[in-house]
Amino acid sequence: MVLRFLALLALAASILAGLSTAAHACSCANLTPAQAVRHADAVFTGTVTGMREAGGLGRPRVFTFRADQVYKGAPAAGFTLTTSADSASCGYAFERGGRYLVFAAAASSGPVVEGVELSSHLCSGNVPLDPGTGPLRPGDERAAGHESLAGPVGPELVEVLGRPLPPVATGETHQAAGPLRAERGAGVDRGWIAGGAVVVLAAAGTLLAFAARRRNAQ
Repeated sequence: MVLRFLALLALAASILAGLSTAAHACSCANLTPAQAVRHADAVFTGTVTGMREAGGLGRPRVFTFRADQVYKGAPAAGFTLTTSADSASCGYAFERGGRYLVFAAAASSGPVVEGVELSSHLCSGNVPLDPGTGPLRPGDERAAGHESLAGPVGPELVEVLGRPLPPVATGETHQAAGPLRAERGAGVDRGWIAGGAVVVLAAAGTLLAFAARRRNAQ
């Protein structure tokens, strides 16, 4: 009877461990355009001009952008930001030469790379755009690409972004930093899962010790 119960506990522990692993997949909450703008420290449209892999945990990627319109943050001709290399860790796969509406926040919210103050990810609300350089207009999003949590580019998003800031001299790059108010995604709470697994394993250990003492007593 005791062995059967221990087997059930072991099965429950393995299920909890599996859920804990699955919980590490990226999970995002839907964003309204106003939320996407509010959570960002810099919002701009721009084209990816370069990408490199940085060292360190998870080998984050560093992307450089030639900005054509800046809607939030200090005006700049270029921006540099980090994102995770793994989509399961919410990394955003920007494409070299692609144009995007980018929502970036202080790099403390994502992979930290020395000298890079901004980061962006799948939950930020980025939108792939058609090529161009003008202010954003409804319908400018590309049909192919990541589905945007803040998109599509409709009248509401354009209205929330407002008028772009005055342009700056070509070559002037700025990386805005500021407080981050992260929009946490819905999903399985990793802390509760880990705690449940610990409790189950501790109970199994206690029952094993009890069964061993009974055998010795007999």
